[in-house]
Amino acid sequence: MRGAAGASIVAGGLVASSCLGQVAFAADQDFGTSSCCANLEQRIAELEATAARKGNRKVSLAVSGQVNKAILFWDDGGERNAYVVGNKNDQTSFSFTGEAAISANVTAGYHLDVRLRDTLSDAVDQQNANGDPGFFVWHSEWWVESKELGTVSVGLVSRVSDTAPEADLSMATVAGYAGVQDIGGAFQLRLDTGSLAPVVWGDLYNHFNGDTANLMRYDSPETAGFVAAASFGEDDVWDIGLRYGHDTSAFHFDAAIAYTEVSDGDNSVIGNALGLDQATLVGSLSLLHHATGLNFTFAAGRRSWEEAILDLDGVRRTPEDPCFVYTKLGWISRHSHLGPTAFYGEYGWFSDFVSATDRPDFLASLDASGSAVRISGNEAEVLGAGVVQHIETAEMQIYIGYRHHTAHFDLVDATGRDTPARDVDDFDTVIAGTKVAF
Repeated sequence: MRGAAGASIVAGGLVASSCLGQVAFAADQDFGTSSCCANLEQRIAELEATAARKGNRKVSLAVSGQVNKAILFWDDGGERNAYVVGNKNDQTSFSFTGEAAISANVTAGYHLDVRLRDTLSDAVDQQNANGDPGFFVWHSEWWVESKELGTVSVGLVSRVSDTAPEADLSMATVAGYAGVQDIGGAFQLRLDTGSLAPVVWGDLYNHFNGDTANLMRYDSPETAGFVAAASFGEDDVWDIGLRYGHDTSAFHFDAAIAYTEVSDGDNSVIGNALGLDQATLVGSLSLLHHATGLNFTFAAGRRSWEEAILDLDGVRRTPEDPCFVYTKLGWISRHSHLGPTAFYGEYGWFSDFVSATDRPDFLASLDASGSAVRISGNEAEVLGAGVVQHIETAEMQIYIGYRHHTAHFDLVDATGRDTPARDVDDFDTVIAGTKVAF
């Protein structure tokens, strides 16, 4: 937005042109011009009152954002219900961005992004339909970009691993994407006894996305579609990564890969309840065929623990390396006059996100025989499908997505033999809503 002054000049020119025509007509009719000038002043005053303002004329200001609300239907095998939620896949937010030219080749800018915790889809559960409402700052940074040298960003910035597992050209991410924990991740597992376990579905899967942190970041200039990047900050958290994008008349291809080292496992930015040092490799790719609208997305990652923990059997051991694979097949139809219609099917496999642990309540709730001494691992699967209708004239997306979740735990006794674990009821979710961008 160029501010009230710019709006006033444009409006003044248009109104003045009309006014001059009225003046000429009035002269022929021997009428005065006072009413025309009064109308001009009134129109300018109205525009000044409604236009967005900024502190100076040298730095631009753009205000943008979105509202994304949905109904989440869920069935955990023992209870079913429906909540009105904010969709964590692409949540309600508003942003302020801008830039100014330092020279012909160097620009500086800023970005502030505020998100709304409006009963988010990853925070509600069987006992809580309200989540954790409130606002929080997602980005708060300044940057300097050189066409020859690249970009440096400082502040609350996206880590290089942020969005590395999220290359996705399906045009359906608002309904379903690799971050499966964002829909229903806070719901507790329902056991075959009918009771709720002290384990939530979000404990069983994670797509290792880096999110934002207080850090410094560098991005290289684009070369043949490639951009290299590195970031360091918080308390001993650093990332390196590479992105690639290529769009032709036939295909569009996007890919990203990132490697993260955390040498202070107690840092809350990594979302690690065990507090262990770790290394993570994660990446994704997506391919779209323009003519048919067919698309394919693949994401995968592995986290290696670099420290041991005192396990429930009293033995100090390193947890198993958790890993995941996520795939999506999609089709984008362009037959609707409203805009593209994106159909998709998805599958996710997540292994060993719960193995060595310091949570005895986990084990007690899962032990069916009474002889288990520890959890050796687990496996979870997600199968889903959905459709997103884009309405281009209103910057709107109407969507519905279904998911079916299953889980299994591995327990061992004091001799190291496998011992029975309680069955976990399947968990089903349907999310249906609308996103409107501005």
